Amino acid sequence: MMNRTLRIPTTAAEVQKAVDHAASGEIVLLEDGGHVLAAVVSPEVAAAGADALSAAEDAADRLLGARLIAELEAGMETTRLNDLRRELAR
Repeated sequence: MMNRTLRIPTTAAEVQKAVDHAASGEIVLLEDGGHVLAAVVSPEVAAAGADALSAAEDAADRLLGARLIAELEAGMETTRLNDLRRELAR
């Protein structure tokens, strides 16, 4: 797989060439002042990337949910333990 770099500002014709190269499987980097701003990739690569990001977001959501549930359960256990201590102290 070949990478190309397209410097910004650029012409519409150069952008079309970048899209054509991406459609053939190449990665075209859009660069401005030595900084990569974006990459032009094929629709298949973009879809796979979007699916991977979605899966990562889902995993993060599940992890956060599990953590919040664990914190809630720990808080409930602490409350019950404190209630028990108060009862025993009477």
